[in-house]
Amino acid sequence: MSASLVRYKRYLACMMSFLALLLPVGVAASTERPNFIVILADDMGWSDLSFMGSEIHTPTLDGLARRGVTMTRFYVSPTCSPTRSMLMTGVDSHIAGVGSMEGVQAPNQLESINYAGQLHNGVVTVAEALKSVGYATLMSGKWHLAKEAAQYPDKRGFDQSFFLAEGGASHFNDAKPLYRGGHASYFENGEAVVLPDDFYSSKNYTDKILEYINAVPEGAPFFAYLAYTAPHDPLQVPPEWADKYQGVYAAGPEATHRKRVAGLTDRGLIPADIDVWNAPQFPAFFRGAEPSWNERSLDERANDAKPMEIYASMIEYMDQQIARLLASLDAAGKLENTYVIFFSDNGPNGATPLSYPNMTRAWFHENFPDDAVKQGGEGGHLFQGREWAWASAAPFRLYKGVVSEGGVRSPLIVAGPGLERNKFSQYLANVKDISATLYALAGVDTQSNPVFSGKAQPEGKSLIHNWRDISTSSERRFAMELFGHQAVIDGSWKATRLMPPVGSGDWQLYNLESDPSETFNLAAEHPLRLEEMVNFYMDYKQRVGVIPPRPPVSISFGDLFVGECGLVCEFAVDIIDFFMSIWVSLSAD
Repeated sequence: MSASLVRYKRYLACMMSFLALLLPVGVAASTERPNFIVILADDMGWSDLSFMGSEIHTPTLDGLARRGVTMTRFYVSPTCSPTRSMLMTGVDSHIAGVGSMEGVQAPNQLESINYAGQLHNGVVTVAEALKSVGYATLMSGKWHLAKEAAQYPDKRGFDQSFFLAEGGASHFNDAKPLYRGGHASYFENGEAVVLPDDFYSSKNYTDKILEYINAVPEGAPFFAYLAYTAPHDPLQVPPEWADKYQGVYAAGPEATHRKRVAGLTDRGLIPADIDVWNAPQFPAFFRGAEPSWNERSLDERANDAKPMEIYASMIEYMDQQIARLLASLDAAGKLENTYVIFFSDNGPNGATPLSYPNMTRAWFHENFPDDAVKQGGEGGHLFQGREWAWASAAPFRLYKGVVSEGGVRSPLIVAGPGLERNKFSQYLANVKDISATLYALAGVDTQSNPVFSGKAQPEGKSLIHNWRDISTSSERRFAMELFGHQAVIDGSWKATRLMPPVGSGDWQLYNLESDPSETFNLAAEHPLRLEEMVNFYMDYKQRVGVIPPRPPVSISFGDLFVGECGLVCEFAVDIIDFFMSIWVSLSAD
């Protein structure tokens, strides 16, 4: 090679390097595809993070919020697996095969693929799509989208996966199931595994995702899905964390709720002086009724505060594990080009364990004895319950299982290259938008990619433009349904039809901008708007194949408390349940 040609090539290389420095950051970064980490909490309330006004310490998630954007109008499904099906596929949960939770389908739904309680091969997972364009796909945690091995994550696009197949279990290595006849099945890449002696869910899920990320070849992009089971019941933490929040909740759920509402107001996240929804109180004669907090003895208050203490510890412990993950990525130089997304699959759980399928009071007490030593530790089954779930969902109405705001709104935090920093976004979004956003960032064209040939097309919209400029507005309208409860969200308006016993079975209308707690029904004042939204729901129902449950889904009043229930109590519950079943049937479509 001549000396002049060598000099020319060196000159050209120098000029190219110089020009690269002049390019906008977004253009330069576009040559390297970003990494994605999606972190999912399980049954966490909208106001549970400290930067939202909570007393729970979440310094890692607070820091993530400062580095990026927090979406305050982000919607999920009322329960676990429907949300996860939409996250994984970008299509409505009915189309994805999870129109209802496995074990909670009504008899008339069981023959429909929409209600199979698991994914099917007519949809594409985000792992399959990203894998098709060269991403390493990694998963650790709760799957809850398969009854059969053919729908396990290793068969649905994940290169590496360590997962709990079911919806929940003990957080320790005893792997005790949630309910009678249930299971706790752990697998790695489709093979059953034995848990180590020191297993604790949040720690070991983090260990595995770190192991998988560290094994990704240098320069290869990755998608990592970290699906915690915290703070899902049973509420359990390692022994050294059991007293972390001792005394913090001594003033009771009402005081906690009041402080959180004040914190949210101070941050401008809710309007000042709103009327907040108050959890209904049972009449004194009802077996599950509780006296007011001030009427309880000191011992009773300490006992009743324990579930919330453990719940808070679980969230802080999870936050600490996320810190380990982010620190490792930062040390490896991978964090700068990684989008980190965090949200919860639904709102906090106000139900008791007796609401699980196939559960009985006798089985619960036999397998989870009321032993103070086990409260919050291995072998016990504490649960948050109505009072504390009300505080966690502040200022919203109701909780997990219902399409009211307390069940379906989750804060979403995202940080990554080119995004706004330390901003709250009021852009209206839902969980189906996540896959669309990842596809936009990764360069996945769902129309031309052969992976999507003959499969359902994703329905979501990319959120990247809002994450880069939160001033962008959205004219969005979408519907949802689960267990017969129905809702339409249209900008600041929301129409709901809640079935008994949580609602009347009538359509109601709320303006969420002025009334985020859904306390003022405006159906009479705006009949045409309500009619339009109901018509939109009817079109949605037809499009996604909603099958209203028959008989309608209901609950037993006996499931609202876990204490002993003698013959007189059981007789009273039977009478209440009988009249409730008539009310539910009359209110159905």
